[in-house]
Amino acid sequence: MKIAISLVFAALASLSQGQGQTQGQTPAQPGRSTPATCTNMRVRRNAATLSPQEWQSIGNVVNRMAQDGWVGRFGASHDRLFGRVHGNTCFFPFHRRYILEYENIGRRYDPNFVVPYWDATQSARNPMADPLLSANALGTNGQGGDSCLADGIQGNSQLTYPNQHCLRRTYDNNGSIKQWYAPEIISSYIQSDTSLARFREDIEYSLHGAVHLGMGGDMNSGYAAQDFSFMVHHANLDRLWWDWQNTHNSFLMYDGNGSNGPASLSDMIPEDSSVPFNGATVESVMVLGYGNVCYTYDSSPSPPQSYPSAGGSAPVNSANPQQQPNTLQQPNTLQQPNTPQQPNQQQQQQPSSNSNSSRRPVLSGSSNMANRILENSGIQGALGSSAVSRFFPGLNGWRAPNRRRSYQEKKVSGCGEPIPFPPRLTPEWVKMHGYDADRVEMFHKHACEIVEVLNNSTYKSPY
Repeated sequence: MKIAISLVFAALASLSQGQGQTQGQTPAQPGRSTPATCTNMRVRRNAATLSPQEWQSIGNVVNRMAQDGWVGRFGASHDRLFGRVHGNTCFFPFHRRYILEYENIGRRYDPNFVVPYWDATQSARNPMADPLLSANALGTNGQGGDSCLADGIQGNSQLTYPNQHCLRRTYDNNGSIKQWYAPEIISSYIQSDTSLARFREDIEYSLHGAVHLGMGGDMNSGYAAQDFSFMVHHANLDRLWWDWQNTHNSFLMYDGNGSNGPASLSDMIPEDSSVPFNGATVESVMVLGYGNVCYTYDSSPSPPQSYPSAGGSAPVNSANPQQQPNTLQQPNTLQQPNTPQQPNQQQQQQPSSNSNSSRRPVLSGSSNMANRILENSGIQGALGSSAVSRFFPGLNGWRAPNRRRSYQEKKVSGCGEPIPFPPRLTPEWVKMHGYDADRVEMFHKHACEIVEVLNNSTYKSPY
């Protein structure tokens, strides 16, 4: 009953905030309400594909939101909820609901506003060359003694939370940025992690922290949400979660610890009065395309045709999406904390039909559709069966889809070189989040092992 009431309130709130429309009800399980299917879906695009004019439109919305106090309110709410939404499985549903709320409010100013996603893995070798870190998009490094952001869509912004200050940015490597996590590492996480609790740790201790620390300044604080970089970064992490959900057919898996103890789909998502969620439950945001979560991603599978059953089910076989073998169900020792590690126009679009081809599992952390194929085939051909089964189990039985020759993109300088080892989270970052330092180090060693296995093989990265 509490879940049903919460979903009703969430639906009413979304209608008043301009979220996608819904219609009909999927068949409900006995004693369990299910959300309606969205009929007006919007598509979050790769931010690297946006034109300067589209970035200008985004900047106009963000600056109007700032003038009306919304940017400060989002920064304050994230800061006040910080300890409850990091270091536990609520990390994913909270930020999904949080970015959605930001997007809904932005659409009050421009009905075409959609938060794009920033696939930072594409510039892992050289983050400074990322097209988003330019004067036409997110801006460059901060300037002057206060490291104030002077360009980009939020250039010269003045913030009021937690005090009056300029929007700050301080790259983490003496004016440059340390290398980030390569797509292949994230691909291994997507394929091999069989629980959301484990996947959350892999993502939160890796790409999540690396980008926050690389940007520095306000992004290295509890009120990082005042920098629009936060929104596009977390939209990308949400995309990776959605890809993981599809790959393992685990749309309603929510395990481990939540914000208030053992995780439950009926848990209320933590909220702050400055940015209320109207009592939304975790389950209300678990499945894209249902309830008020009326968006998808341009490089991800479309929503399932019917609302999924409770709990996680067997992962989808990469060779045949309708088969569900045991290749991705091997127990993963890192799930146990004390177990030693084992070696255009930005517009609303309708997603593609929910066919078998659109339901194929996503076996790569990259948003680059052409390079995904090169990555998967390269890894499959370079590693032995035991290494594939351990680090990339989704490639067991995988076959590259037929494609036109023009589909392969031209490689850029640096492709094929050894994959860079990822940076460690700083002790200060670990302490700020209340992470277990030994556990963070264990996960970092695991990421380095993935890189080492690939670099010691004949694999040539397409990125």
